[in-house]
Amino acid sequence: MHVRLLILLCLSCLPWVSIAQQNVVKGTVIDSQSKEPLPGVSILVKGTARGVVTDIDGAYRLEAAPSDVLVFSFVGYLQQEIEVGNQSTINISLAEDLDLLEEVVVTGYQSEKKADITGAVSVVKMKDIANIPTGNVMSTLQGRLPGVTVTTDGTPGGVNTGVGIRGVTTINNGTPLYVVDGVQTRANIATLLNANDIESIQVLKDAGSASIYGTQAANGVIIITTKKATKGEVKVDFSSQHTAQFYHTNIDMLDARQWGEVYWSAYQNDGQTPSHDQYGSRPFPLIPEYIDANQTIPAGNTNWADEVYETALLQDYNVTVSKGTDRGSSLFSLNYFDQDGLIKHTNFSRFTARLNTDYNFLNNRLRVGENINVSRWTEILKPGGIEELTIAQHPLIPVYDINGGYAGPTQGLGDKPNPIRLLDQQKDNRNTSWRIFGNAFVEATPVKNLVFRSNLGLNYSTGFHSNFEPRWREGNRTVDKNALVVTTGNAMSWIWTNTANYAIELDNHSINALAGIEAKEETEEWLSARREGFLIQELDYRYLDAGSGTQTNGNAAWRVAMLSHFGKVNYAFMSRYLLSGTLRRDASSRFGANNNSAIFPAITAGWRISEEAFMQDLPFITELKLRGSWGKNGNDLLDNEATYTKYLIQLNKAGYDISGANGGVIPVGIIKERTGNPDIRWEETTQTNFGVDLSMFNNRLNLNLDYFMKNTEDMLIDRPYIAIIGEGGYMAYNGASMKNNGFEAIVNWRSQIARDLNVDITFTGSVYKNEITDLPEDIYYTWGGGNGIDQSVVGQPFGSWMGYRTDGLFRTEAELENGIEQPGKGLGRIRYVDLNGDNVIDDKDRTWLGSEQPRFTGGLNLGLTYKAFDLSLFFNGMVRDAWNNSKFYTDFFQLWTGNHSTRLLDAWNPDENFNSDIPALTAENSNDEGRGSDYFIENGSYMKLKNFVVGYTLPTNLAQTLKMRNMRVFVQGQNLLTFTKYSGADPELLGYPYPLPRTVSFGLNVGF
Repeated sequence: MHVRLLILLCLSCLPWVSIAQQNVVKGTVIDSQSKEPLPGVSILVKGTARGVVTDIDGAYRLEAAPSDVLVFSFVGYLQQEIEVGNQSTINISLAEDLDLLEEVVVTGYQSEKKADITGAVSVVKMKDIANIPTGNVMSTLQGRLPGVTVTTDGTPGGVNTGVGIRGVTTINNGTPLYVVDGVQTRANIATLLNANDIESIQVLKDAGSASIYGTQAANGVIIITTKKATKGEVKVDFSSQHTAQFYHTNIDMLDARQWGEVYWSAYQNDGQTPSHDQYGSRPFPLIPEYIDANQTIPAGNTNWADEVYETALLQDYNVTVSKGTDRGSSLFSLNYFDQDGLIKHTNFSRFTARLNTDYNFLNNRLRVGENINVSRWTEILKPGGIEELTIAQHPLIPVYDINGGYAGPTQGLGDKPNPIRLLDQQKDNRNTSWRIFGNAFVEATPVKNLVFRSNLGLNYSTGFHSNFEPRWREGNRTVDKNALVVTTGNAMSWIWTNTANYAIELDNHSINALAGIEAKEETEEWLSARREGFLIQELDYRYLDAGSGTQTNGNAAWRVAMLSHFGKVNYAFMSRYLLSGTLRRDASSRFGANNNSAIFPAITAGWRISEEAFMQDLPFITELKLRGSWGKNGNDLLDNEATYTKYLIQLNKAGYDISGANGGVIPVGIIKERTGNPDIRWEETTQTNFGVDLSMFNNRLNLNLDYFMKNTEDMLIDRPYIAIIGEGGYMAYNGASMKNNGFEAIVNWRSQIARDLNVDITFTGSVYKNEITDLPEDIYYTWGGGNGIDQSVVGQPFGSWMGYRTDGLFRTEAELENGIEQPGKGLGRIRYVDLNGDNVIDDKDRTWLGSEQPRFTGGLNLGLTYKAFDLSLFFNGMVRDAWNNSKFYTDFFQLWTGNHSTRLLDAWNPDENFNSDIPALTAENSNDEGRGSDYFIENGSYMKLKNFVVGYTLPTNLAQTLKMRNMRVFVQGQNLLTFTKYSGADPELLGYPYPLPRTVSFGLNVGF
C-alpha cells in the first residue's frame, strides 16, 4: 500500500518537474553581412517536431529545456545548432550558404570550384533521380538538364537509352563519351553501373570544358563519380523497390466484325460487289466458323495487344556497407535488379558488386585506391518487329487452333506470322554477359601544391548468346528445318593516364596547371557457329553437338589504339577575372598515315561581376558571372577499317572455275569489298559559347543561360560510285558539314514559404536549330533525301522529309474540276498541291516538309517538403513535328490486307462524315496515297507528368529509438499523364519502338 502511494506521488510530480525545466527562450535572427532581420527562419528543437518561425522583424519566442538544442535553418543560409543551457536570449547571425559556389565539380582530370568554372557544365541533382525505377540512370536525366536530350523506350533494363548533347552534332555516331571514376568508355551504362552507386553526374557541353578529351569529345562528355565512404562509424544502407508496369499506349484496332464492315464499305465505295474468302459474298459480311479448309482454325476476334503485352514487375534491391577513417575508407555495395518487360517473356536481370577503397600514408602525402565494379546480366529479347506486327495482324486469326497448335493466316488474311509463336520461340534463348570495370590509382604530393597521379583503368566484358530457331507450324504454313546459332565474344579496353597538377596562390593570383599523357587500347573478338538438324528440340539438347546437319562458323576481331598529350591552365585574379586554356594532341590508329594525329585547343574566360566594388550596393545579387568559351573537339567514331582496302574470301561472289573443267569443286576467290582512304581525318567540331550565371536573394533564385554556335566539318560519308569503277568502289571521304545553334536555360527557386514548408522549383528549357551546310558536289542533290535534280538537303535540318504537300480532301465535284491532272483523284481522296504550277501532280511537286528534330525541349520539377513528408512532380515535354507512320495501318484500308484502327470507322463519306479528314474507304490505291506527304506529319508536341513521388521520412529521434540512422518510405508513379494532339501511340516514341510503361512503385530506404 505504501509503495503504491509513493509511485502515485512521483507520477503526479512529473508534469510539474517537466514544466519547471522549461525556459522561455527568445531572440532575433539577422543576416551576418547586411545585419538585416530575417523573417521566416525555422527554429526547431532538435529531434522533435516542436518549433517556431521568426516574424517580420526576425524575432522568435519558444519554450525549451536547458538540455535542448535549437536548430536554426533558412533557405540560402548555413544551418546553425545552439544548445540552450541557461540562456534565455539567443540572438543568431546566419551566414549565406555559399555551397553552390564552393561546390567542387569534376571537369576532366581535375576538380574545380563551381564559382571558377567558365565552361558550360551541368550538374545533376542526384536527390531528384535517386529512386526512379530504371536499369539505366541516363534515362532519368530526360528533361532535367538543358542541352541534354535523352531518348528511351520500354526495353527492360533501359538498354535502348540514348543521350545527345546540344542537338545533332554529326550524321554518324553521336554517342557522348562517359568518364566513370576517370575511366573513359562508350559502353552501355545499363550494363556498367548501378544507379545507387553514383555520387555525382556532370555534363560537359561546350568545347571549352570538354576539349581536354580531344578527339572523343565532339558529342559531349558525361562524367560520373561513384560514392565513397565518409568518415565515421560503420554505416549500412539498404533500399528496396517494387514496381508494377502497365501497358497504356495502345492504338484502338478494329475487331473481326468491324473489319468485315469496313471491307464491305470500301468495295461498295468503289462501285464493286464485296466478296471475301473468309467473310463470304452476301450483302453483308459474315464471320465464318472456321478460317481454314481443314476446319482446325476457328474464327477468332483477337485483340493482339492483349495477347502480346502484359502487366510486368520490376524489382530493385541495394545494400551498401561503408567505413571511413583519417587513414582511409572503404565501401562495398551489392545490387540486384530484375525487370520483366511489357512484351511477354522479355526480361533484363542484373547483379552488380562494387568495391571502392582509398588509403593515405606519410601524412597524406601518398594515396592509393581503387574502384572496381563487377556485373553480370542476362536478357530475354523480343522478336524483331513484334510491336508493328501486333498492330498489323488480322483480328480474325485466333492465337491457337483446335489442337492447341499455333493458328496462322489463311486465304485473304495476309501473311504475317503469329506473334505468340515468335514470343514463345524466343523466350528460351540465352543471352548472358559479364563485365569487370574499374580503376586503380596512386597519387603523391612530393612538395606542397604539386600532385602526381597515375590511374589505370580497365573495361573487360564477355558475352554468350544462344539463339534456337525451331521447327514450326502455324495455319497452313510449315517449316521443317531447325537451327542453332551460338555467338561468344570478349572485349577489353585499358587506359593509362598520368597527370601532374600544380596549384598556387600568390596574393590575388591563383594558378592551377595540369599536364598529362594518356595511352589506351581497345580490342574485341567474337566467334559464331551455326548448325542445323536437331532431332530433339528440348532445352537440354540445344547445343551445337546435338545437331547433325550443315554447320558453319565465323570469327573476327578488331583493335584500336590512341596516344594523347594534354595540358590545361586555369588562372584567376582576385577570384574575379577568370581565364583558362586547354590543348590536347591525339594520335589514333583509326586514321590513315597521312592524318593520324590532330590538335584540339580551347580557351575560356569569365568575369564574376558580383565581386566588383560597384556591386556591393546590390545585396540581393549573390552571384553574377559572365562566361565565354571557344574550342575544337573531334569525333573518332567511325569504322576501324575505313583507312584500309578490304578484301573478302567468298565462294558465291568470287569463286571461279579457273580450270574450265565445268565441274567438280570451284576454287574460292577473293573479292574487293571497299577501297581504303589514307587521307581521312577526324570530324572536327568548333564551338563558341556565351553564358550567364546569376544567383539572387541568398541563392534562393538561380539562373543559368547559355547560347552556343556549333559547326561540324569533315563528316565522314560513303560516297556512291559509277559502275565503271567496279568492285570495291565504296570509299570513306570527309565531306559533309553541319551547324547547330541553340539557347539553353535553367531557372531554380527554393524558399521556405511557411513553417516547416519548403519549396524547390526548377525549370529547364532548350531551343535548337540544326542545318546541313555543305555536301560534296557529286552527291549535292542526292544525299539525305534530295530529289536528285534541283533540291538539296543543304540548308535543311538533318533527317528532313521530302514529299508532297496536301490540301485536305476532295469533298465536292467542283473541287475535282480544278484543272489539275492528278491520277486517281476522286471524292474523299487526298488533294495534292501543284507546287510548280504545271497543272500536273508528279515528282516535280515534291518539296521539303520539315523534320522531327525538336524546336524546344524542357522540364519542370516541383518539390515540396512539409515536416517529414516530401512531394515531387516532374513534367517534361517537347515541341516538334512528327511523322506518324502508323497511319499506313490506321488511315488507309487499301494499303494493307491486315488490321486497321477504328479511325477508319470515321472515314470521309458524303452523307455521315462530310467534314472528316480521314480519306474515304477504298480498296484501290489509284490515288497513290501511300506516297510520302504532309498527310503523315502531325503536331508531335507533348507534355508528360513523367514522375510523381510522395515520401515520408521517419523523424530522427524515432529512428534512433528503433536503432536506425534513417528510414524513408515512398510511393512513386511514372508516365501518369500525357497531354498531346498526336494521334499515334506515344508522341515520345515515334515509329514502332518498345512501348514505355506506366508504373507505380513502392520503396523503402533504411540506414543503420
